[in-house]
Amino acid sequence: MANTLFTSRLGGVSSPPFDSFNLASHVGDEVVAVAKNREILASMIGLPRNQIFFMTQVHSNGVAVIDKDSDPQSAPTADALFTTTPGFALVTLIADCTPLLLKSKSAVAAVHVGRKGLVAEVFEATLKVFNQHGVSNQEITGEIGPSICRDCYEVDLGTYREVVSLNPAAATDESRRCLDVAGGLAARLKSAGIEFWASQLCVRHTPGYFSYRRDEVTGRQAGVVWL
Repeated sequence: MANTLFTSRLGGVSSPPFDSFNLASHVGDEVVAVAKNREILASMIGLPRNQIFFMTQVHSNGVAVIDKDSDPQSAPTADALFTTTPGFALVTLIADCTPLLLKSKSAVAAVHVGRKGLVAEVFEATLKVFNQHGVSNQEITGEIGPSICRDCYEVDLGTYREVVSLNPAAATDESRRCLDVAGGLAARLKSAGIEFWASQLCVRHTPGYFSYRRDEVTGRQAGVVWL
């Protein structure tokens, strides 16, 4: 059995502009506050802090496999974490990009999907790791958490056309040049035959969530999954 959680910006100890439940250590927040927030997260999910794994996200298609030899103090450079180890929680940090949690009876993954990750096919790379561990697509379900919506994510025309040429479902109105990353990801999940649930919340115009596009200097909420 797998469990999931999507956090908001509420319930932590960080001061503005990271108030209050910022879980990222790379955004300029106080180290002590982030550590306390991560302890709060551990308490929320009922696992020891040393069984919660983060990653250094770089908008790639890299997938890090977390096992009993992995060090929770060292965040691998990747945009997806995968494990078959019960009691290990995997975290993806978000402040506009799309958090994807994938789960099955024997394996789980936390995936960070921005427009670059969509183009780089980080979801497909993660799916390949599931398959390599003997988990078929039909055994996997997904959850897409709160992210920036199709009306808020404006990019330049060249970027818009590049993403849409590879992901038609991410298209909106070219004159507005807004990308629907979550919609493009949902289409990929459907194509792979994976059942999923998707949040309808936009972090940019929903109070209580961090949004880089709205605030620039801000914290990160999380998507968390564990067996």
